This record gives sequence, C-alpha cells and structure tokens, in this order.
Amino acid sequence: MAKKPPTELQPWQTAPQATLTPLVSDPSQQQAVLILARQGTGHPVAIGQIGHAITARAIQVMLDYNASACAVRYMIDGQWEPGPELTRELGDAMLLTLKQLCQLNPADRRSAQNGKCQAKLGKDKYVMTLKSQGTAQGERVLIRMDPEKIPFQRLEDLGMRDTMIEQFREALNSENSCVLVGSPRGAGLTATWIVTLNAADRLIRDFQSVELEDEPELEVINVNANFYGGSTGLNASQLLHKMILKEPDVFVLPSIPDEASWVTALEQAAEKEKQVIARYPANTAIEACARIVAQYPKGAKHFAATVKAVLNQRLVRRLCEDCKQGFQPTPQLLQKLGIPAGRVTTLYQQFVMPPIEQQVDAKGKPAPIPPCAKCQARGYLGRLGIFELFKPGPKFRAALLKTTDLAELNKIAQAEGHRGLQSEAILAVARGLTTLDEIKRAFAKPSA
Repeated sequence: MAKKPPTELQPWQTAPQATLTPLVSDPSQQQAVLILARQGTGHPVAIGQIGHAITARAIQVMLDYNASACAVRYMIDGQWEPGPELTRELGDAMLLTLKQLCQLNPADRRSAQNGKCQAKLGKDKYVMTLKSQGTAQGERVLIRMDPEKIPFQRLEDLGMRDTMIEQFREALNSENSCVLVGSPRGAGLTATWIVTLNAADRLIRDFQSVELEDEPELEVINVNANFYGGSTGLNASQLLHKMILKEPDVFVLPSIPDEASWVTALEQAAEKEKQVIARYPANTAIEACARIVAQYPKGAKHFAATVKAVLNQRLVRRLCEDCKQGFQPTPQLLQKLGIPAGRVTTLYQQFVMPPIEQQVDAKGKPAPIPPCAKCQARGYLGRLGIFELFKPGPKFRAALLKTTDLAELNKIAQAEGHRGLQSEAILAVARGLTTLDEIKRAFAKPSA
C-alpha cells in the first residue's frame, strides 16, 4: 500500500506560538476566559497566526472574510504585504478565539466591535487591539499590536542627526517656552513623543502631564500623570488650575484638550518661567504653527511669543545594510537633488531579486540567488524618521499673528534659515539610509 505524501504544514503551524491573555483584573474571571478560549479548535490557529505575524515584524494584521476564505495581510515597515491565506473554516475558528480573549461577542459578525488582550512572544509583550466590522462580503478585522515597551530609547535610534539632537535638547530644557512635537497621523508620533520626553531633563525639573482618564498615556519615568474626565469629576481646565498650585516646571500635553486649557498652560510659560511640551498632529512644522493659531486664537499671542521649537517627522523605510546596492549618480541627478558636484559619489538603492531565468552564472548555467536572510528579500529593514526642527525667528513670530497662509509663512521661515522636510529627506538619501523611490513614496502619500 502506497504511503500518503506528508501534508504540508501551514505557516501558523510552523511559527513560534504566542501567548494570548485577556486583560481582566479579576484572576478567576481571567482564568475562566482562558479555559473557554483554549478549549476551542481555533486556539492553536490564533496563537500560531499571531506568533507568525510578530515574527514577520508585522505591527498590524488585516483579516478579510469572504464566502470561502480569509485573506490575511501584514503591515510591515509601513507597507501592506499579503500574508498566508486561511480557509474560511480555520479563519472563523481563529476569530472566535480572538474575540473571546478580547471579551467581544463571537456570534456578532455584523456590528462594529473593539477589544483588547495581551500578546506575548518570548520576552516581548504587546497590547493587541482587535477591531471588527461586518462587510458586504463577510467581515473585516484589523488587529494592531503595540509593544508595551517602546523599541526606541534615544533620539539617535529614530535616525535624528547629532546636530539636530543637540538643538532639540536645548529647546526641551528651556524656560518661558513651548515645544511642539508632531507628524501626520499614523506616522510614528507615539514613539517619537515618548523618546522626546525621555530626552528632556526630568531629574531636576518637575514634569506634570494632563491626560484623559479613559485614555492614559504610556508611563514615562519622572513624568507625573494628572487625570481629568471619567471618575475625576474635573474638566481639563479645572485640572490645570489645580496643577498650578503644585508649581510644576513643565506642563506636558499629550493632546490639547480645549482652548481654555491651552491658554492657561501658555500663560504659565509666558509669565511664570514654565514650559509647555505638547503633541500636535500636522503634516509639517509650519502647518502645525498655522493650525494651532487658527484653532486656538485666544492663545495666539502667547504661543507666538513662547514657541521655541517645532519638531515634525515622516517615516520612511530604512535600507537593509546587508543587501543594499550602490550606484554612481549622474551630474544631472545630483543637480536635481541640490547636492553639490563631488560631494556624494555613491547613492544606494534596494536590492531587487531578478527573474529566475536571469539568475545564472558566468557560463549561463542556473545559479539561484539566495534571498537576503536579514530583510527577507524586501530590500528594506525597519524604518527611520525624517525630521525637521523648526526654530521660529522674530519675523515668523510677528507674521504668525497676522496670517495663517502657509505659502507666506513658509517663505518667511525659509528666509530665516529653516530647512524643510524635503531637504532632510535628501540628506538621508545622501547618507545611504534610504532611497529616492522611498522618499517619493512617503511624500506623495496622502496625509490623514
């Protein structure tokens, strides 16, 4: 009797298994949820699939259910890639388990649902957020994995230049000042915000943060959280006035709650030798200044007087150091990029695997090229920030009180020596950190 060929294992069966735990404070209730989830046929699929996604460096997983299958996509280094497709049966079983662990209703495949659990692989822990919504074809599920420990510790880790780091730290450690930190939405602002706070001198100054009770921020050592809303019975403005009695040195605003709170914080910076460090999403540093003045006009005068620095960023994929390829740029290309002739002799691009028929040796015999083990043949590995650090001059401060026209404000900022994001992006290309194609992609992308 002929032996049956061995069944090929699916990716979720070969990947390291993640540990999934419900976020429940009551131990007995947590154990009950775990027992129920582990009894289901979808539990091995769930822990294998999440383990495979984390191993592949995915920060988001998209599941699209139709009548016969569950399509899987991974967000890796800011780009969606196809993942291993699941049968509808396996996909359904996995989703039932995931919804149980996130304390959602597995039977509801139509309504919008949102829940969380903890995922762990090795020593790394993640807060896994699951959002589901019924569609005409079936159901769409977005899974986001946020590391409990920010993988970046220093500004250098984010790709910021040494000279800019020195200037930014000087601004962070100043008085009578306001510092804004921003980016387009979804462009790594949370990580940059945490690293920014870590770069400030929190040992000799008192940092007090204003946070919504229902949306607490990640903990930063020596940044004391103060909460409004929820069970506190306080609005943001009331909280700020209570905080003033403690005489903090720095008011930390992860978001600007309202105009009254913003004005109060800026008054402290302008009149009491305090500092405000605020997070504010925007596409550029100049746009952040214009929008914040337009949105909160009562604080415009104090903002224009105290704004010390505005940091803004875009994320681009970082070239893989193991397989990137150098090429000699033409004089025309260097001129187009604004790079002086002779300053840069080599630029770099990602390695692209040639078609299999072109993978031959000197004699024309087949010689398959092994894919890069480090980046898994992507040509890129990880991401880096392209930063602009705007330090407003006197003419810009004066103009900010008269106009919010971006073209005019940009012109004034450039006249006072500001280098925009595009200039910093070209510098990153010249340093061999990323490619021209990646810069074009990042800057052509519509901002949220």
